[in-house]
Amino acid sequence: MGGGSDCMVFKPERWFSNGVNGIGIKHEPSYKFPAFHAGPRTCLGKEMGMIQMKMVAAAVVCNYRVELVEGHLVCPSDSVILQMKYGLKVRVVPITTINQGG
Repeated sequence: MGGGSDCMVFKPERWFSNGVNGIGIKHEPSYKFPAFHAGPRTCLGKEMGMIQMKMVAAAVVCNYRVELVEGHLVCPSDSVILQMKYGLKVRVVPITTINQGG
């Protein structure tokens, strides 16, 4: 997970792995997500938060085209909290508008 030379390229396959039963979602250790902590003192709302995040992400991906605003500098902030230094400026266009030619 994370950066690399292709970090700005949409590659959903980076989140999947080939397992015994075919393709599955790649497991990432909870230590990679400091917002929820890890070990015996993990956040009680972690599972519900992850489910809600996946629901919102799925709804956005299915209903909108999300594009990075041209020229916007993307870099992380030097902080314990995961956040973007300059925010993440995107343009969100409903897919219905795209299909109608607008």
